[in-house]
Amino acid sequence: MSAIDFYIVDVFAPQKYKGNQLAVFLDLEQIVSAEEMLHITREINFAESTFIRSVEADGSFGVRIFTTEYEVPFAGHPTLGTAYIIAKQLSEVPSGEIILRLKKGDIPVELNRPDELEESRFTMQQAQPDFYGTIDSSLVASALGLAEDHLDPHMPIEVIDTGLPYLIVFLRDLKSIQQIRLDSSKLERFLKSQRLHKENSSTGLSTSLFFVTPETVDPEHHYHARMFVLEDGSIWEDAATGSANGCLLAYLLKHVEPEISVVVEQGYEMGRESLLYLNGKLKNNNYILKVGGRVVSVGQGTWSI
Repeated sequence: MSAIDFYIVDVFAPQKYKGNQLAVFLDLEQIVSAEEMLHITREINFAESTFIRSVEADGSFGVRIFTTEYEVPFAGHPTLGTAYIIAKQLSEVPSGEIILRLKKGDIPVELNRPDELEESRFTMQQAQPDFYGTIDSSLVASALGLAEDHLDPHMPIEVIDTGLPYLIVFLRDLKSIQQIRLDSSKLERFLKSQRLHKENSSTGLSTSLFFVTPETVDPEHHYHARMFVLEDGSIWEDAATGSANGCLLAYLLKHVEPEISVVVEQGYEMGRESLLYLNGKLKNNNYILKVGGRVVSVGQGTWSI
């Protein structure tokens, strides 16, 4: 029986057992099929699992990312968590940059302290955003069961994609974001009506919901966020979502300021407090989108194939 090594990490985590959980599998001999990768991801039942599949001639690393529903071209916390495992397990000499070769394209990850991985901030630069248009706030409120007066009337509701699509929805305050209660059937109908469901979207992926408010639990932070995704007919909440925060950064650069550096808190409602550091610039219609955070090691083992 064959086996591969795997590692468990918490990403965007201020400490162990916070942030977003990730399983990273080393499969450099490529013995695991796509079907088996999906089965493994469902078995471990985190939001995503990643599989390191190759070390390329240029020093980049081929990586595949799976949710419990399907393979995705990009995801935020899996990118950073995988870069951490590469730095710790596959890099002989500390490096300030690791490049992941994903289905979306090559994603560079910077390490500000490569010689001290446990203290380092891992920062990815995301791809150029696609803006798919705005949706009327009254329609969103009605479809999702939100009180319309909880929505921030000054911030348009917009679909943005830097590798995964998100509907960015700004709410007025913490109370509004903490009271969110979504119904999976209503959400599925809404996504299909807007052609944002995997069955009829242009990307073949379902758009997730990213709720944001400028009122925060910690006054030193700038935004408080929650992310919800419809997978396997159920709604999941994510503790820390790097891809969604990249889309939020693009949104802020477009609608607020052309250069921004902010800290986003997420996962507080789940008891998995997470911190994401966003730095971006918009110039000549070119978006520089950097999202970073810490990665904490949790455990490791072998997986029978």
